[in-house]
Amino acid sequence: MAILVVYRLCLLTSYALAADFDSNKRILVQGAPLIGGSNGMYFDSENYLHVAQVYGRTISKINVDSGEIVEKFSYSEPNNHVMFPDDLVFGPDGKMYYTDPAYYQTVFMRYAPDGPSVPLLPVGSVPYANPVTLSEDGNRLFHAQCWNVQDDNSLFELDLETSEVKLILKDIYGCASNAMAYKDNALFTPRPFEGRVVKIDLKSSPPQVTNVTTGMVAPNAVKFNSKHELFVVDDGAGEVALVNLTADDTDVNRNVVARFPPRSIDNLAFDQDDRLFISSTAEASVTEVLSDGQLRTISSEGMSMAMGLAGIEVDGTRKLYTLHPGALYEIDLNNDAKLSTIVRSAVSLGPMNEPTSIAVWGHDLILMSFTSNSLMIWDLELESSKLLLDFAAPTDAHPFNGDLLVTESSMGRIVRVSPTDSFRAHEVVVEAPGAAFLFMCGDDDDVYASDGSRGLVLQIISQQQVLDPPLEIASGLSSPEGIAMHHNGKELLVIEAGSDSLLAIDRTIGVKRLVATDLLLMPGVPMLPFGYPNNVVSLDGAIYVNGDGANVIYLIQDEEEPTSNTYQNVAIKWHIIYLWVAATCERARRSGHSLAGLEGIRNLKSVKKQVRTLYLYGHGGVPLEEGWFYG
Repeated sequence: MAILVVYRLCLLTSYALAADFDSNKRILVQGAPLIGGSNGMYFDSENYLHVAQVYGRTISKINVDSGEIVEKFSYSEPNNHVMFPDDLVFGPDGKMYYTDPAYYQTVFMRYAPDGPSVPLLPVGSVPYANPVTLSEDGNRLFHAQCWNVQDDNSLFELDLETSEVKLILKDIYGCASNAMAYKDNALFTPRPFEGRVVKIDLKSSPPQVTNVTTGMVAPNAVKFNSKHELFVVDDGAGEVALVNLTADDTDVNRNVVARFPPRSIDNLAFDQDDRLFISSTAEASVTEVLSDGQLRTISSEGMSMAMGLAGIEVDGTRKLYTLHPGALYEIDLNNDAKLSTIVRSAVSLGPMNEPTSIAVWGHDLILMSFTSNSLMIWDLELESSKLLLDFAAPTDAHPFNGDLLVTESSMGRIVRVSPTDSFRAHEVVVEAPGAAFLFMCGDDDDVYASDGSRGLVLQIISQQQVLDPPLEIASGLSSPEGIAMHHNGKELLVIEAGSDSLLAIDRTIGVKRLVATDLLLMPGVPMLPFGYPNNVVSLDGAIYVNGDGANVIYLIQDEEEPTSNTYQNVAIKWHIIYLWVAATCERARRSGHSLAGLEGIRNLKSVKKQVRTLYLYGHGGVPLEEGWFYG
């Protein structure tokens, strides 16, 4: 009975209660409902608005009277092929056509009402496929390439009856056309890099190009209403204007009907009653422009998407930063986590570099983009770029002794660059075939990295020395992403995207424990094994995580001790229990009692080994004296 009591005491004192993973996590900031931004829009025959969310991998169907999202078509549904939908249009037969500029790089047709999506052109044949529109009869489909900052953007026509593709224009810098409109055998196409809208006469050979309206900052979209009036969205100026098509001076032939923050709006659509609606990339909203110029919110604005996370704490001021390729957001932790959009950016026109992840370097931010293969050092005070550098799909940057470590995820390596040579030389710190180094953490002595493709957490630098090979801290992880120091460096916090969880990993022994679950991260897809960068930040004892799939910033509390501390406590308890058992055995022996069971425990080498092992881990690898316990 004494042995059983001792055993039960050991069990009760050696294992902590499981954490309540729901109660220790709350949403600090909730982003906009149209996750990933609102881009191309079009009304169907039932007067529902369909909105393409290019970074949200979704097309949402909205009741514009109630603002309700009544249906979503997303990548998670079989045969939908909705990966990066940018622009869309409905034909007179009810079929929907949409473009994918990045993943599938083609034009799709979705059979109404619930049929599959099928590519109309070979996958990969139209990189940067952006706008799409139809002729009135629905037989001619027009699509173009946009936002490729080269001289090789083209405009095409696809005959939907014969599947014949015809090249209309080619070799256009930056953008052959953004969201365009068809009328009377002509295309009206905005060119954001040129600040103008042009008319392309399809009757002439070659097609004749003339100016429609000029002198804009960055026109993004045009559409006609049922009265044959042409409206244009100038994203660069934040203006929506009605164009006078009969005026001679194209610089002054626009009447502004609505104003928005510059570089915040994307596209427009008219419903069956000619009501005008505007989409926003930066704030992910849909807004109706009323006849008196007032604005009515249809789908609320906010954080378009939370990609990456960084934190700054200076003189008691604590702020978080996250972003979307079209916007940079600040969260003031000293002011009830107030969210502010501090920078709006017009894709390739800037001022940002289409960032997809973020880090901190002193008082500056580091904006990384795996889409534009670049890293930008952003001055928060001046609200401008200090420097733009080329890297291969960077996802994280870590300051290290005055230099910068940068992950190049597509090349499976981490490089070190220095301001002393203007960041020109790229010294390879670690490189491995099949690796996808995503995030780093540490200090000026020790640096750790997550490898998303191989499921590893590695120490790559120890005491300022590069480890070759790196030291494996943990393996068998499912798509590890963001990583941060925790409990004064005793543990590493790691986002495990594959299990939708946040883990704490003991740096000494590699033991993992769950900190939070159900983070609602965006799952990976073929050739893109993770969603967007999700990072973890530890500030003043609190843990913050961005969740791209749910478009949120989480605040997570973790009051559990590091695993090595738990082992130390267990070892001490085993030690006390052992001493008690050993003393009882000795007293019994001297009294002449027969307690062979207890006497046997006293000499169990396995018990001694286990206690020594637990105590060893709990003391960071410091061995104990061989005769440390009684007997």
